[in-house]
Amino acid sequence: MSHDITRDRNIEEDENYEGADLELRDIPLPNTGNILYSILNSLNHNIANFYAYTKFKDYISEKTLDMELLQRSMSIHRDFSALFLHTREELVLVYPDLLEQAEKLLFRGNTGTDFINYTRKLCKLINDYKKMLYREGYLPEL
Repeated sequence: MSHDITRDRNIEEDENYEGADLELRDIPLPNTGNILYSILNSLNHNIANFYAYTKFKDYISEKTLDMELLQRSMSIHRDFSALFLHTREELVLVYPDLLEQAEKLLFRGNTGTDFINYTRKLCKLINDYKKMLYREGYLPEL
C-alpha cells in the first residue's frame, strides 16, 4: 500500500509525465514494421490454436470447446481487423475486390450464427491478404 502511495506522489511531482505507468515513459513507440509483425504473430498463433481445438474436438467437452473456439474466433477477428485497418489505406486502389470482401466479412456481418464457419471463411481471406502483403512488399519473402 505504501508503495502505491509513493508511486502516486512521484507521478504528481513529475509535471512533464503524462502517461499512466511510471515505468513506461521512456519506451519508444514501435515502428510500422514491428506493429505488422506483432499483429501477424498474434494472428498466426490464434489461427493455429483455433485449428488445434477443432482437430481435437472429440477429446474436449462441448462446453469447453465452444468457449475456447469462441475466444480464438474473437481473437482472430480482432487481430485481422487491426491488420486490415493498419494496411488498408495504401491498398484501396490496388486490391479493391479483396478489400471489399474483407470489409464485408469484418464489419458488415454476412456470416450467420456459425462462428466456426465464419472463422474458416475469415482464415481463407487472411491467407489471401497475407499473400497480397508479401506481393506489395509489406513483408519479406519466405
